[in-house]
Amino acid sequence: MGTRWVWGIGAVLAVLGGVVLLATREGGRPSPAQSVVARPASPAGSAPVSLVEVVAGDVPIHVEASGRVASTREAVLSAKVQGTIETLAVREGSVVAAGQTLLTLDNRHIRAQLAAADAEVENARDRLARMERLFAEDSVARQELENAQRAYKVAAATKEGLAVQLSDTVVTAPFAGVVTEKRVEVGELTSPGLPLLKIEDVTRLRLEATVAESDLKAISVNDKVPVLVDALGPEPLQGVVTRVLPTGDPATHTFLVKADLPPARGLKSGMFGRLRFQHGTARTLLVPQGAVVSRGGLTGVYVVGADKAARLRFIKLGRSFDGRVEAVSGLTAGEKVLADGALGRDGEPVTAR
Repeated sequence: MGTRWVWGIGAVLAVLGGVVLLATREGGRPSPAQSVVARPASPAGSAPVSLVEVVAGDVPIHVEASGRVASTREAVLSAKVQGTIETLAVREGSVVAAGQTLLTLDNRHIRAQLAAADAEVENARDRLARMERLFAEDSVARQELENAQRAYKVAAATKEGLAVQLSDTVVTAPFAGVVTEKRVEVGELTSPGLPLLKIEDVTRLRLEATVAESDLKAISVNDKVPVLVDALGPEPLQGVVTRVLPTGDPATHTFLVKADLPPARGLKSGMFGRLRFQHGTARTLLVPQGAVVSRGGLTGVYVVGADKAARLRFIKLGRSFDGRVEAVSGLTAGEKVLADGALGRDGEPVTAR
């Protein structure tokens, strides 16, 4: 029985060997079943795909200078005389008209002095009229007349000075705008030159940005430049450079550039903004945006080499330019990549269209 079992095993092995030999003699080609196991079909290999060449091109060098949005007209208001704040008609955010009264100081003592000065002027005028009549009658000397004339001028000048002081106790808006700062309250004592209120014209805004001295030659007055204000979204505003200050900061080697902005909904003084302008060109490698794929937070393209297989290669990307993207590292000029990265399968063959 043991002998028959051995002969049975041998017969099975002989049959299998014949199958292998038969497959080998058929032109040395693998069977269809063996081909499927070696390289399964894939979308990239089943239909022709487009390849593009990595090329070097000249792209503009864009420079961004950051700054803040400010009003083209702003004023810090202060009192010209010392006094206690009696009325305060505005607060932060109040819209005011040109010439509108914003606050007043206690001016009772000035009004009293002005009333006394007014009486002095009347007395001096009457005395001067009397001296003129007497001098015409040759009843007084010329010296008496001249003394009366001087006394009248002094009284009139004193009255005029007190009238100016009285007007200085009223602080008015120099132009139409919005109160952006209020630093005092009713009852506080103020002194000449002490800041009280700040008013801005919010209808006329600009970006004040600091530009490095190495980039200053690329920007000039009247240049139209895009200005990005993050609070307003990705769409830039069209700014116009109105001033480039002639002196810079010696510590930072920067210069202040001012660009007027058009009216925009939501644009406010104090917002952060970026002024963008072009400073020459640079040569760099470019690939289509559609060729780029993302895998686990990394970006790459499918490179097709001499073996006609798509190989995923991770690269470092830079700026975007009208449907193309800058390949900072990972590629060399002349290499072929899949135009549509979504069709790529790592290691699978492709047929170029």
